[in-house]
Amino acid sequence: PPNPGMPQLQLLTDAATEQEALDQLANAVQQPLDYTQGRNWRAALIRHPSTNRVLFGIGIHHIAFDGWSHALLVRDLSHAYTARTSGQAPVWDRPAPTLRQSYDEYMRLRDAADLETQRAYWREQLRGLPRQGDGQLTVPLEQALAWGPKAGHIVTVSPETIQRWDRAAREQRFSRSSYFLAAFASALRAVHRQDDIGLLMIVAKRGSRILDSAFTTRINSNCVRVRFQPGRDLIRHVQQTVDELMAAQDVPFSESAADPALGLPGEVVAGLPGFAYQDNVVLPLELPGCRTEEIVEPYAREVMSGLTVEAIPRHSDALLRITIRTDLLPFSLAEELGTHMLRFLEAGPGAAGSRVD
Repeated sequence: PPNPGMPQLQLLTDAATEQEALDQLANAVQQPLDYTQGRNWRAALIRHPSTNRVLFGIGIHHIAFDGWSHALLVRDLSHAYTARTSGQAPVWDRPAPTLRQSYDEYMRLRDAADLETQRAYWREQLRGLPRQGDGQLTVPLEQALAWGPKAGHIVTVSPETIQRWDRAAREQRFSRSSYFLAAFASALRAVHRQDDIGLLMIVAKRGSRILDSAFTTRINSNCVRVRFQPGRDLIRHVQQTVDELMAAQDVPFSESAADPALGLPGEVVAGLPGFAYQDNVVLPLELPGCRTEEIVEPYAREVMSGLTVEAIPRHSDALLRITIRTDLLPFSLAEELGTHMLRFLEAGPGAAGSRVD
């Protein structure tokens, strides 16, 4: 298209309150983008006059952006701003990979994978997967899988709790994402009162030098199935399940869910909650002459499942951000899950992670 990729920049009217400014900014940058016309991103600015703070937001279509790309954006934006404020155009060390280079690299990695073995693994792993919870879907499946109104609940995990789990993780060789995932699965078990828990874990597809330097999306999701059995070492079970998932990650859940040999019912697919461990390095946005800080919103605007939990590690503590689709689930579920997850984590690995009751 003419002028492909040229960004839109909107200057919004001053807001009376900071929350109003946040709402206006989010609404402006998250309007639908027509990527078929090269409209992949837009930016907006809004001022809060009583504090004279300026909120800056960028909305980028998920077809061209993911968590890894966030660090690339911050780096490039800081570099460009520094150059422009000194009266110069930014100079880049090397050009970004083209769409063709990115696509060819993605296909090279996919062609190297044993996809048939991975498909066979998922048919076995997902066979008989139950619906999560005993409630029936009260809306059409198309609505359950579409976007809808959201609300969120944030829980802070203390530095002492994180340190205790990290020590155990180093000694027993399990990951941070696995103990957060175990906490989520245990919370779902407590709420749903069932011992076969399935949830969709968001992962990044395999990277390389080319893909790691490109603004792109490598978001994928696949099902972690946690089976609670008496005497089972829960953390070891979760870690092994995640390891197997990563070995079979080239077949996305969307493909498995549509596999006729598996025959997953639509209500099972629609009812799966989501989990993300957001461990990308969040670089500070360095703009000469400005003091900047990142705003963590109370819920994730980009998810479309009924329930999503994100574990967001920070310098010393961590946040659990629980997003609920309010047209599908009661908000009280977010608070209940947050309480169960925090209780699991604060009990520590010796009490909570050793055996299943």
